[in-house]
Amino acid sequence: MRKYIAKRIGLMILLLIGVSFIVFASLYLSPGDPAELVAGASATPADIARMRIFLGLDKPFLVQYFIYFKNLLVGNFGTSLVTRQPILKELLVRLPNTLNLATSSMIVACVFGIPAGILAAIYKDTWIDNVLTTTSLAGISIPNFWLGAMLILLFSVTLRWLPTGGMSQPFWTPIGFKQAILPSLALGFSVAASFMRVGRSAMLDVLQSDYIRTARSKGLKESKVIIVHALRNALIPIITIFGTSFGGLLGGAIVTEQVFVVNGIGTYLISSISMRNYPAVQSTVLVIAAFFIIVNLIVDVIYVFIDPRISYE
Repeated sequence: MRKYIAKRIGLMILLLIGVSFIVFASLYLSPGDPAELVAGASATPADIARMRIFLGLDKPFLVQYFIYFKNLLVGNFGTSLVTRQPILKELLVRLPNTLNLATSSMIVACVFGIPAGILAAIYKDTWIDNVLTTTSLAGISIPNFWLGAMLILLFSVTLRWLPTGGMSQPFWTPIGFKQAILPSLALGFSVAASFMRVGRSAMLDVLQSDYIRTARSKGLKESKVIIVHALRNALIPIITIFGTSFGGLLGGAIVTEQVFVVNGIGTYLISSISMRNYPAVQSTVLVIAAFFIIVNLIVDVIYVFIDPRISYE
């Protein structure tokens, strides 16, 4: 296990280096000149040229990238071209809000999606299965920004039960819980639908296994057969999609944060792109990629605790 984790950490580092290079290269080739933005609208060509030298934009591409990468190694994400503040400081202010939204959305997905998948498998080809399957198809098909707008229209504008947006506090606090309901439902609905479909398929495969028939023939209660024997063996594909979905929520939160006015890294990324704040865009994408990779590493380690038959040695 230790060798496997060390190997995965090494691959994770190489992958992050590759992501940093791709992001840097894509923004390097994008139109626009950051020096013009920093110099201001009234700057002369000479001022822009001096600013380009000051920012290091006159150096060759590889030289610029190695300077950028060297700064990353010491935790220097650069300075925002718009606010002139350290980018790391701005990210640390917004990152908890995005993690708060992603975590609450994942809780919604697990609470609704996994039990729905189990029920659909147990009551296969019944009206319960048909309703849950149709709901999951709707969850996958409906865009989260449209669902968010409809939830705001119903519960905030019409019924006035919940706030229209903002997540200023953690979701486990009374105020934060009320703020998190609508954005979590909007973002977690599609993930819950994926959990339901994968969980249903995995449970159907397990329920048809010989050891399940043996457990039932021994006279065990059906609840014990489902929870103790079937569910644990059906968790592997569910945990797999959990890892990819949580990483995807960090990226998918970009649109939801815009709808519900959440001051997270998604909102920060959109504003940075619109203002051509290239260092901020690079750092934000790298942070999202890092979380995605770390979550998937954690999922791989959890596999061993769920199923002892799995070994990475």
